[in-house]
Amino acid sequence: MNNKKRFKKSRDLGALYLLKQMNSDGSFGNIALGLAEYYKVPAALHCAGYNRSATILCGWIRKHGIQSNGDFGPRPTNLKDLWDYGYLYYNTWVILGAQKLGFYDIAQKGMGFLSEFRDSVSGGFYCHPDTLNEKTKQDLWVVAGCGIASIATSRWEESIGVGDWMNNLMNLQPDYPKYLYSTYSRSEGLIIDSNIRYRMYRAANEDQFFFHPGIAGGFLASLYMATNEEKWLDLSKKYMEFVDNASDFLFNLPRSGKVGWAASLLYTITGDNKYKEIALRVGDILIGLQSDLGYWTDMNSSNPNNDITAELTYWLNEIHQSVGEE
Repeated sequence: MNNKKRFKKSRDLGALYLLKQMNSDGSFGNIALGLAEYYKVPAALHCAGYNRSATILCGWIRKHGIQSNGDFGPRPTNLKDLWDYGYLYYNTWVILGAQKLGFYDIAQKGMGFLSEFRDSVSGGFYCHPDTLNEKTKQDLWVVAGCGIASIATSRWEESIGVGDWMNNLMNLQPDYPKYLYSTYSRSEGLIIDSNIRYRMYRAANEDQFFFHPGIAGGFLASLYMATNEEKWLDLSKKYMEFVDNASDFLFNLPRSGKVGWAASLLYTITGDNKYKEIALRVGDILIGLQSDLGYWTDMNSSNPNNDITAELTYWLNEIHQSVGEE
C-alpha cells in the first residue's frame, strides 16, 4: 500500500471497535475477565484521541480496579498460570495509560506497588506475585514493561536499573543473535532452556516470543531519549539485531507489534532507513491481520480479542507517528 495514512486509519478502526465494547457503567468488555480485559484500553483509546471514553474507564478503574495497596484487579482465576510470571505486566499498561491521561493518583499508587517487586541487586523486577528472593525468575518482557512504567512516572532509579539489568542479560547470552534467552534469576543466572518462556530462535517457523527484542529495544530507546546516554541507544540497537534476518513466520505474528514500535523509535532517533523499513513492514502486516470491523484475533482463534486489539491499536499509533503522514 502506498497510502501513508494507512496506519492512522487502521489505528482509528481498532479504537472505534474498542469504543463499542464500553459498558454503560464505565467498565470495558467482558467484566468476568477483569484486569485481563481492560488493562491496555486506556492507553489505546488515548492514542486515538478518545480521551473522554478513556477518562470514563479510568474513573471506573479508580472505583473498582485499583486496590488499597496499588495493585489492580479483579484477576480471573482461569489465568492463574500466567499470573505466576506475568503478574506485573498487566499493571504496567494501566500505569502507562493512567499517566498519559493525567490520572496521576492511579499511576503513582500503581507504581508504588510495582516498585515493591524491584530487585535492588540486579535492577530487574521479580516476576511472581508473592515469591521474591534470589530464586525468583525475572523475565525480559515483564522487566521491560516495568521499565516503561518507570520512565512514564519518572522513576529514574528503577528505569536505569532496568537498563543495567538488560545490559547484564545481553552480556550473558551464549549464542546471540541466533538465540535470545530472556529469563534470569540471581541464583541461576541466565536460564538456558528451550521452552518458549526462556528462549527465542530467530529463524523459527513456529510460535516464539517475538515481542522480546521489540519491548527491550523500545524501552532502551526510550531510556536513551530520557537520559541522552549513548549506551542505551547502542544497547537498543543490539537487542534489535535479533530482528535482522528473523524469519517471515515471526514477522507475520501479531507478536511483532512491539518490534514495529522499537523500530519506529530507532528511526525517529537515528534516521536510519533500516528501522523505517522494519516499522513499515510490521505496520503493513498488522493491517493485513486486522478484520474489517477493526478487531484482531489471537493466533488460535477467529474470535475478536480485545487485549490484542488494544495493543495493536497502540503500536500502530507509534508506527504512524514515526513513518506515517496526516
